[in-house]
Amino acid sequence: MIKKLIVRIFGQSVASRTTFLVLLAMLLTMLIAGFILVRHTREVVAEEVFRQTSKSMDEAIKDIDNRMSDVESAVRTAASYAYLFAPEEAGVNTLMERLIVSNQDIAAVTLLYRADYFSKHGRYFAPTTYRTADGSIEEDEIGGPAHDFCYLESDSSWVYTIQHDAPYWCLPYVDSMSTKRPMVTYSVPLHDIDGSTYAVLCADIDLSWVWHVVNKLKPFEASQVSVISRDGKFICHPDSNNVLSVNVLDFAHARNDQPLVEVLTKMLHGERGSDTLENMQDRPTNASNHEMQEVPSMVYYAPVKSVQWSVSFSLPLEEINRRPNQMRNYMIFALLLAIGIISIVTYTVIKAQIWPLKQLAQAVSSIGEGNFHCELPVIATNDEVAQLRNSFMGMQHSLSHYVEELQRTTISKASMENELKVASGIQMSMLPKKFPPFPDRTDIDVYGQLIPAKAVGGDLYDFYIRNEKLFFCIGDVSGKGVPASLLMAVTRALFRNISAYESQPERIVTHLNNTMVEGNDSNMFVTLFIGVLDLPTGHLRYANAGHDAPVLVNDSGTRIGLLPCDSNLPVGVMSDWKFTLQDATIDPGTTIFLYTDGLTEAENIHHELFGEERILKAITENQPPLPFIEHMTEAVHAFVGEAEQSDDLTMLAIRYTKQQLDVRLQRNITLPNDVEKVPELAAFIDEVCEAVGFDMSTTMSLNLAIEEAVVNVMNYAYSKGTVGNINIAAEANDERLKFTITDSGTPFDPTAKAEVDTTLSAEERPIGGLGIHLVRQIMDSINYERVDGKNILTLRKKLPVEVI
Repeated sequence: MIKKLIVRIFGQSVASRTTFLVLLAMLLTMLIAGFILVRHTREVVAEEVFRQTSKSMDEAIKDIDNRMSDVESAVRTAASYAYLFAPEEAGVNTLMERLIVSNQDIAAVTLLYRADYFSKHGRYFAPTTYRTADGSIEEDEIGGPAHDFCYLESDSSWVYTIQHDAPYWCLPYVDSMSTKRPMVTYSVPLHDIDGSTYAVLCADIDLSWVWHVVNKLKPFEASQVSVISRDGKFICHPDSNNVLSVNVLDFAHARNDQPLVEVLTKMLHGERGSDTLENMQDRPTNASNHEMQEVPSMVYYAPVKSVQWSVSFSLPLEEINRRPNQMRNYMIFALLLAIGIISIVTYTVIKAQIWPLKQLAQAVSSIGEGNFHCELPVIATNDEVAQLRNSFMGMQHSLSHYVEELQRTTISKASMENELKVASGIQMSMLPKKFPPFPDRTDIDVYGQLIPAKAVGGDLYDFYIRNEKLFFCIGDVSGKGVPASLLMAVTRALFRNISAYESQPERIVTHLNNTMVEGNDSNMFVTLFIGVLDLPTGHLRYANAGHDAPVLVNDSGTRIGLLPCDSNLPVGVMSDWKFTLQDATIDPGTTIFLYTDGLTEAENIHHELFGEERILKAITENQPPLPFIEHMTEAVHAFVGEAEQSDDLTMLAIRYTKQQLDVRLQRNITLPNDVEKVPELAAFIDEVCEAVGFDMSTTMSLNLAIEEAVVNVMNYAYSKGTVGNINIAAEANDERLKFTITDSGTPFDPTAKAEVDTTLSAEERPIGGLGIHLVRQIMDSINYERVDGKNILTLRKKLPVEVI
């Protein structure tokens, strides 16, 4: 509808319509901007006025509080030592004179004694000391019925003081003398040795200075100030006739001004704030007469809590908005002038610019009909219209080749997809895929799963058993796609190669890191967790390289929690990084659950993360590894829902299920590092083998293996000339015989020696290694651990069937 109206008014001319729309957009933009600017300016000005007014009120209130507090302090101080003067008539004037001299704000001091206190003065006695107009101090006695100590129906401050036995500020009042000044009195009771009130010390304060304080501190010339007492009367007011003669609430009700009533009520309740009143300030309507008119004003008020007064400053709204209104008028004038100039310039320029477009439109219509060889108009300028003409020319030349290029692209894409499928198959084949992986073992069960987000992924996991140790790892390569998959393959190969001869996980990570840092021009890295689980003991050594900490679940299904892990840097970031070694004891029946951030950072359609908390909640029981991971997969899929998988999802579960069999034999012998003691070792081994039922041939083989291991310790564990002990413990259950050789010598792992290639000749083989080779051939398993500064070498031999 609006579009048709614009076309009807301005016709088919693009220049006219464009000029109108540009001016309309500019007008709306400037109006909105101007409105926001003016409004913001008013807010800023109002805030500044409020800040300055609040500051002025606080200064005035502070000044009033200080002076009133000074009076209170002076009167209370005088009352504290009044017992030295007041009980005796001779000291009365001295007490009052000291008090009035000590504080310039005190205009008069009166001591009102109870009836017949001094018998010679009769019932009434009220000596007073006051300050005259010229500043001198005079004395008088004002006792009489008006100051009857026992007549307590008056509203005077001394009456309240007697009734409540407490200091008291009275309501402000007009001085009865000819000056008619506003006054206020502060009264303090005086007690005799029996605790009875025998007199009231009254200090009269001239409140004329209050007007000078608030008027001096008013923030703006146009503002009006006033001070209201707690009974609703003006203590200060621009019109002096209203001081202590007008009740503000009666005045507001008489004017039927409900907003003013509400503001005055807040003030009388001791509140602080600001309000806008339509009929607040009075000002002359004409300089030549005295007629007054009421104008809208902003009123700021705050309490003087010490005496329950309220100070208010009022400022006309037109004074607050004067500068914002001037800015608004200037903007309107500038806007009208700009619209007139821009409309003329815009129409002229646009009409000249769109003329070549009309010619180009005709040529394009011909191209749209299939005439790709149509001549396009020549554009003399080198602007956007010329670029548009060149673009159409390029379109003419490219359309004929488009179909052929599309065919080539389709064929190339199909070939790439086939190659990615092959690469994905190769990558997945590198991971362990036989489950259960160790069907002949009862002490360990493992299951792993990798679901790539793309055809190929960057996650990895691996595990195998060497020398009764389970070596395992899980990692996540930075990035996605083919580069990540290549680095994943390299990482897995390096893990296998390095762990084949190295048993310490921190050394495996260190070697792997130093190898990957070399030539890492792509600046890719791998978060990696490597663990080595000693299957006979459950002792886990591990090193973490920036990976998520595994979760431990005990046999009852209770979550033990996250395995404590030092974060360290990921692999491939910095060479020679010192990766920390950590260890823990894994109890039988415990599951170690490892995962990559594809699990914790799995997102649903609301971009919420699965997170560690949901992982722990999903673990309800300690299942075998396969159903354990299937259950976790179902939990994350249920959370993600229809959201697309954004990262590789890899999980590995290791359940340590070592069975504890009853021990049927235990023997122990300790020998010094002296080969002369080897015969004692042989006798010990013969005794053990006979006890478990081994035949002579097996006993001789075991003797040879154990002797080789022990002699090796005697010769090399301790430095030359050092005496050290070697403990050999034998333990048998219903399945195996175990020898544990323990020493406190130099750390040495005999299992780290590479396997001897017996196919080589003696000259071709490196020196050493035959002894551990012999031990490996005789024993079923050999295992080395360094625990608490001791070398622990464990040798196991399965009992023959007839013995079992």
